[in-house]
Amino acid sequence: MKITIFSRLAIGYIIILSMVVFSSIYELYQLSKVNEVTRSVLEIDNRILDLQKKLTDSLLSLMRYEKKYIVLEDDSLHERFLLATADFKKDLQRTFSLKISPEVQQILKRVERFHAMYHSLVVEEFQNIKNKKSYDTKRYDLEKEDTINKVFDDLKKLEEFSRRDTYNKIKQLDIAVTDSYSVALVIIAATLLAGAVISVIITGNITRPLSVMKRKTHEIAKGHFDISLQHSSLPEMNELADAFNVMCMRLKQVDKMKSDFLSVMSHELRTPLASIQEGTNMMLEGIGGKITERQEKLLTIIAEEDKRLINLVNSILDLSKMEAGMMKYNFEQGDLIPLLRRTLIEITPIVKAKHIKFKGNFSDELPLVEMDREMITRVLRNLLGNAIKFTPNGGIIDVTVRRQDGWIEASISDTGPGIPEEDFETIFDKYKQVEFPGSDKKKGTGLGLSIVKHILTAHGGKVWVTSTLGAGSTFTFALPF
Repeated sequence: MKITIFSRLAIGYIIILSMVVFSSIYELYQLSKVNEVTRSVLEIDNRILDLQKKLTDSLLSLMRYEKKYIVLEDDSLHERFLLATADFKKDLQRTFSLKISPEVQQILKRVERFHAMYHSLVVEEFQNIKNKKSYDTKRYDLEKEDTINKVFDDLKKLEEFSRRDTYNKIKQLDIAVTDSYSVALVIIAATLLAGAVISVIITGNITRPLSVMKRKTHEIAKGHFDISLQHSSLPEMNELADAFNVMCMRLKQVDKMKSDFLSVMSHELRTPLASIQEGTNMMLEGIGGKITERQEKLLTIIAEEDKRLINLVNSILDLSKMEAGMMKYNFEQGDLIPLLRRTLIEITPIVKAKHIKFKGNFSDELPLVEMDREMITRVLRNLLGNAIKFTPNGGIIDVTVRRQDGWIEASISDTGPGIPEEDFETIFDKYKQVEFPGSDKKKGTGLGLSIVKHILTAHGGKVWVTSTLGAGSTFTFALPF
């Protein structure tokens, strides 16, 4: 089952969207980890450092009040000692209440134990002082100092551990951010690449058959109906290709019917037209009786129009034969220049009547070419006839024949109205008539240039036109030698 355009687009968008969603989820996950580490640093490690500082300050206050009391024996100092002890225990419990690691708990428990030992020694000494009992002050001082030093050491370890833990978390945070950045770049690059590849593939699958169809449509516009579109992998394009092929087939049938109709009609018209021409000539010769001057003029007009219709019928029949490949050519080695000179002599009266100035640039020393003399003469007559037809009175016609890279090229230039550039390709199609700028009138039947192209194609030659509006046109044909 072939996938439709809609399905391909939907799949492509789903893939791209999935990659974007995955990237977003990953980034959210990394952000949650960053947030967790940051909260841990702020709520635990920084809090432990604050409480450690308070514990240290409270411990120093205890020592200060204790020493002052021993010297002064002031009850207010004893109360302050008790208050400082309460603050120390309160801060210690706050530290225990945090989400601390087992190592920190061990340190805090040692701090609690050594503080209790210190407190016990101080209470005993205070009691001895209060009861006026003698005691070993040196022993108490040594034991208190040793206990206090252990508390300070543990608090110092607590600070170092918290700072180290904070550093490790910040380092972990930096690694997480770096990894997240790298992975995000990879995911973004992969998403962009996948999006570009998917877009190119889908767009190519759509535009390729459309481009082929566009090119084939231009060929149909030129009258080439032998076209068949190949099926693609897209069901919609297959349906369009089938419809296109059916259209081409029907256009070809219609074109053939038209050509057959014109061929049959032309063939049927030739006999009555020939009869009309013969009867008109007989009447002009006086065979049917004497005619008046006015009747002679009318018969002359009829004869000329009849001759024009016969030439048109013959052109249609010849073109039909050429298209069907049934035209017979008598190829032989020949020289193009004598044919050109003979054609120029034939058109001399018309050239003089329009006061057209003729220029020729050709040499008698040109290689022989394989050609049908009558057909090439017909080409020359058509091209020169067109040049005369469109050149105004007093204009110029320039004929040039030259040898060019294995070809003999003949160019016929006029000073007529010129041809629009958009008609350069289609002017050689049958029934194509030139529409001149600023005028809605067209001249000719649109068969002459089509016949010229068919004849030259049969000779392995080619024909083209160059023109500038308002400055004239140049028709050039080339024959291989």
